[in-house]
Amino acid sequence: MTLAALVFEGLVAALLLVAVVMCWRVDRRLNALKKGQDGVQSSVIALNEATDRARASLAALERATAQSGKELESRVAEARKLSDELRLMAGQADRTAESLASSRRPTRRRASEYFPEGAGSRVINDLKDVR
Repeated sequence: MTLAALVFEGLVAALLLVAVVMCWRVDRRLNALKKGQDGVQSSVIALNEATDRARASLAALERATAQSGKELESRVAEARKLSDELRLMAGQADRTAESLASSRRPTRRRASEYFPEGAGSRVINDLKDVR
């Protein structure tokens, strides 16, 4: 063997050693990636389950909202009915009060009817003195 062949074989051996190290590092990275995919896969499964639970919760919420809406509609209808009835009663009461007021209007008497001429001012002055 010549020196050139020996150097060439040494160079090939060194390149093979570098290739083995590179292959070993690539294998480690591929294994890590494969393990990471297992974590991603479990995360996707957990996310899918959470999505299903959220859909079920939204459906239950929609049913509860519909039921509450129907109950609220019935209460509003009853309140409107009572409001109309109260409005009618208040209108009837106003008409009754007006008719009573118009039928019995008291007439005001003048002070001169109670006191003779000039006596009213004397009574007022006497009351002021007492005070």
